[in-house]
Amino acid sequence: MSLFSKIFGGDKEAEKAAKDLLNGLFGQPNQTSGKPESAPQSRPEEPQTQNQTEVPSGPSGFSWGPVMPDEPNQYNYNGPFWAYFEEIFHQEFSRYRIEKAEPQPKRRFVYTFYDGTRKALVVELVGSSSEPKAVRAKCARENVPYLRYYYDYEGWWNTRKYVVSRTGNALN
Repeated sequence: MSLFSKIFGGDKEAEKAAKDLLNGLFGQPNQTSGKPESAPQSRPEEPQTQNQTEVPSGPSGFSWGPVMPDEPNQYNYNGPFWAYFEEIFHQEFSRYRIEKAEPQPKRRFVYTFYDGTRKALVVELVGSSSEPKAVRAKCARENVPYLRYYYDYEGWWNTRKYVVSRTGNALN
């Protein structure tokens, strides 16, 4: 299983977009031959003039990139990150009963989606510096789909479209 498969939970579209983003940032063509990717080639930096405004450049993916997308995301939401995700979960997946748990340490949230009495999905919101393994391991033992969203990963916007798509795919 590749690193991207682990990060994106098998979401092939998200994996491809992340690979395209990295390849675009480092000037590498998309390599799908199964060969190991070569190390990124360094590129000479353009000289900066004093009055030049630095604007991040490079491709952006479905929900990531150097510039905030002009669409709803967790950073332009008028409220805390967890309320942003909860609003999406309740609006877009209202047919599911959703239970929220706040395990220790704080600022890590676990949402369990139920279809009747069946546990349909577990979603965890975590910080990029945490190393949560227990919830994912428990889901694997119970054969329950699992997703993780990082709420503080630089350049990762968690756009509404991305969260709806990824969560919906995991529920189907």
